[in-house]
Amino acid sequence: MTALVLLLVIVAILGVGVAVGLARRKRNPFTDQRFVNQWEQQMRALEAGLGWRFVAEDQGFQERVPQIGRMLEADRSRVRFQLVGHWRGVPVLAVEVVFRTDNVVASEYRSYSVVVVPRPMPGPWVLISPRTDSVWGLFEQFVATGDPVFDARYEVRRKNPAFATALLASGLPQALLQDPRAAGVAIAFDEHNLAAAVPGPIVQAPLGHLADLLLDVASRVPWQALPRG
Repeated sequence: MTALVLLLVIVAILGVGVAVGLARRKRNPFTDQRFVNQWEQQMRALEAGLGWRFVAEDQGFQERVPQIGRMLEADRSRVRFQLVGHWRGVPVLAVEVVFRTDNVVASEYRSYSVVVVPRPMPGPWVLISPRTDSVWGLFEQFVATGDPVFDARYEVRRKNPAFATALLASGLPQALLQDPRAAGVAIAFDEHNLAAAVPGPIVQAPLGHLADLLLDVASRVPWQALPRG
């Protein structure tokens, strides 16, 4: 009798374990073949629409934009998906990354899509981010530009005040305010590359619009007239 009870207890425990495993499997989308197939179809459509290709090899995202890479705490595992290609004749890297967001209770993580293009001339970094997106607050404290409309929508963080002042005096704030593609977009002038980042997964992000935005920004900035150091 005792052996039978023990057997029933073991069977019950195994049953609970299987049920928990199945529940976790359902919660993990990448163990659901229907989700995987749907994601693959979306990625293939993205590749076909942009002319870019999905790659598994590390493309050096953190080295290309180290100021944004700081948000990843040097953890390459947070770079999820990568696309490489060309846009308007310029090499482009697009990635989905997981950024850390802090609150008073704990750290949480959110997916962002980032497009990176070469910067025409190297120089100090500047980050222009939407005021409503608190994830960028982990960087240095922002500085006001003196343009009340721009300051109400964006925050500016910079390493070199002279470079940032000259950059913003080039008419860039007004251009961003008038460009619907810039709404909700963080733009990073990293030392050797430009990047545009928006919340959300890569298969849903307006990657072509972000690439166009970056190239248009790069074309309007008077690089030769800006301080280098």
